[in-house]
Amino acid sequence: MNSLLLLLGLSLQGTAPDTTWLPTLRHDTLLARATPTDKEIIVATNWQNKRIISAVKHYAYYMETSPQKSATPNPIIWTEQPATSTRPKTALIDLKTGRTIPMGDTRSLLIRTYGDTVLMLTQTDKRVLEFTQLSTGDKYQIADDKVVTGAMSNGLSPNGQLIVYYDNAAYHCYHISLKQTKPISPDIKTDLHYLYRNDLFASPRGIAGWNKAGTKVYIYDAFDLWEVDPLGTTPAQNLTRGFGARHHILLTVQEFNNQPKNKPIEFPLILNAFNIDTKENGWYKLTRGKAPELLTMGNYQYDIMNNPYVPDQSNFPPIKRNDSIIVRRQSATEAPNLFYTKDFKHFTQLTFNQPDHKYTAQLTTYNTLDSQQRQAILYKPANFDSTKKYPVIVHLYERKSDALNSYLKTEPLTSGCNINIPTYTQNGYLVFTPDIYYTPGDPMQSAYDAVLGAAEYLEKLHFVDPKRIGLQGCSWGAIQINYLVTHSNKFAAAVSASGIADWMTAYNSLVNNGRPNAENFENGQFRMKATPWDIPEQYLKNSPIYAADKMNTPLLLMHTTNDGACPFSNILSFFLALRRLHKPAWLLQYSDGNHGVTGASAMDFSERMQAFFDHYLKNATATGWLSD
Repeated sequence: MNSLLLLLGLSLQGTAPDTTWLPTLRHDTLLARATPTDKEIIVATNWQNKRIISAVKHYAYYMETSPQKSATPNPIIWTEQPATSTRPKTALIDLKTGRTIPMGDTRSLLIRTYGDTVLMLTQTDKRVLEFTQLSTGDKYQIADDKVVTGAMSNGLSPNGQLIVYYDNAAYHCYHISLKQTKPISPDIKTDLHYLYRNDLFASPRGIAGWNKAGTKVYIYDAFDLWEVDPLGTTPAQNLTRGFGARHHILLTVQEFNNQPKNKPIEFPLILNAFNIDTKENGWYKLTRGKAPELLTMGNYQYDIMNNPYVPDQSNFPPIKRNDSIIVRRQSATEAPNLFYTKDFKHFTQLTFNQPDHKYTAQLTTYNTLDSQQRQAILYKPANFDSTKKYPVIVHLYERKSDALNSYLKTEPLTSGCNINIPTYTQNGYLVFTPDIYYTPGDPMQSAYDAVLGAAEYLEKLHFVDPKRIGLQGCSWGAIQINYLVTHSNKFAAAVSASGIADWMTAYNSLVNNGRPNAENFENGQFRMKATPWDIPEQYLKNSPIYAADKMNTPLLLMHTTNDGACPFSNILSFFLALRRLHKPAWLLQYSDGNHGVTGASAMDFSERMQAFFDHYLKNATATGWLSD
C-alpha cells in the first residue's frame, strides 16, 4: 500500500502543465508536441544542419550549423550555445505552423513571446535584450546591464511592457514603450538585501513575481513580502506586515517542483518559512489583508529556499497537483521521507527510510575574538559520555549552522574532499562547524577571529580535550586553514584539501578552462574588492605562503593535478616552501578528479585523512607514509 501511495505521489510530477512545446529531431524531420502526452506533429522535413538553442511556448529558436557535423541526438534543446569561429545564421520556427522567421546572424537566447513579439537575450561582448515584432521585423534593444539583470530576475512584466530592476539600494521600473524609468520603492524603508552571503554580495533578495495582469509586482525585503505598483501611482504594501522581520523568519513564495517559476502570484499564497535563529523550517499561509497564518514549523528541513549553506540536494520543492501535495522531510536524526498533505498541516507518511547512522546535532553560539556572537553546530556521537574527554575537528567553510536539520548520509568523503561528519562521530570524534562572516579586504583575519574564538569556546567545555582540537576544510575552507596554521599554533593537526596559499599568484592565474581568476578576488568569494596593485599589503597578508616559516601544526594537504578552481601549482609551491623549512607537512597528489576526488581516490584520501587525525588527535600509532 505504501509503495502504491508513493508511485501515485511521484506521478504528480509527470502530469504538470507545460506551456512550452517539445521539439524532437528524428531522421532529419522536426517534430513537436504541446505536452509530453500529446501526439507528435510534423513541423518540417529535410531539417538538416540545424541546432535548437531554446524554445518558448510554440516557438523554437535555432541556428544553422556546419553540414559536416552530425545531427544532434535527442533531446535537442541546448542550454549552452556551442562555440563557433563565425556567427551562424539563426531563425525562429513556429512549431504549430512550420513558419520560419529569419533572425540574422546573432546567437541569442529566446526568453519570451508576446503575441507577435519575441524577446531575445543577445550575449556577445555584453548582454542585450532585443524585442522583435515578427510581422514587421522591427527591433528594439535594451543594453543597460541593470535593466537586463532585472528582466532576467523575474522583473519582466507578463505583458512585456515593464521591467523592474534594482539599482542604488532601490527598485526602479523601466517602461519599454515610453523609454522612461522611475523609482517605485520609496515607501519600502526596510532592508532589501539578501541575508545569505551578505558579506559577499550587496544584492537584493529579489522579485517574487507579478500578478496576472502585470499591474502589481511582488518584492522581497530581507524577511517580508511587499506588493508594489510598478507605475508608482499607489503606495507599496507590506503584505506580511513585518511578521518575518519581527520573528527572524525568512518568508518566501513557495515554488513547486512541477510548476513554472514565472507563474502569476495568486492569493492565498503558501509561504516557505525559515527561522534564521532556530533553523526551524515549514510553511505559512498568506491571505490578502491578513497576517501570515502558521501551517507548520518544526525542527526539520523541508525546503529551505535559496539557501546556499545547506548540503547539495538536501532541499525538495513540494510537488503539487490540484489539492494533493507531496513534501519531503528530514532532520539530523531522521532520514529523508516523503509525506502527503492537502493543507501543509496534516501529513501522511509515504516512505519509511531509516537512518544509516546515529549522532546528535546541537545548535550553539560562540564569541569571536572581536566579540561577535556567532552560531555553530556541535555534532556528538550517539553514545556521547559527558564524563569523557573527546577530540574535536573544527570543520570550516562559510556559514554551516543553517544545515542543523540536514540529514548527512554516511559515505567515505562528503563532496569529494570534506570529512564525513557521521563517520567521524561514529569513530569517537566531536565535530564543530562555526559560522564565519568576512570583512571585505581582509577575509582571513575574519576567519582567524572566528575559528580562534571557536577554539576558546571548545576549550571551556569539560568534555573536550583542549590539546586535541583539529581543523579540516576544502576549497575556501582549505584556504582558511592554510592561513590559520601559519598564524596560530593552537591546533593539534589540520587537513587542507583543494585550496591555495599564494593570493598574488592565484589572482593572475587561469581557472575553469581559461577564465581569469581576478574576478573571484575582486567581486567573488575571496572578497578583496580591489586588485593587488590597489592593496598589495592585504594580498600579502592574506597569503599563507609568506608566513610558512611560522607554521608548526602538522598539516596534511590534498590536491588533484587537474583542479580547475585552485591550480595545483599554487599549493605545490606552498608545500615545497614548508618542506624547505622542515615543517611537518604532507601532500597527497591525485591525478584523477578535479576540485575533489571520487571512487578509489576518494576512498584512499578518506583512509589517509582518518589515519592522520587518529594519530594526532587520538594518539594512534603512525604507520607507512605517515611515519615517513
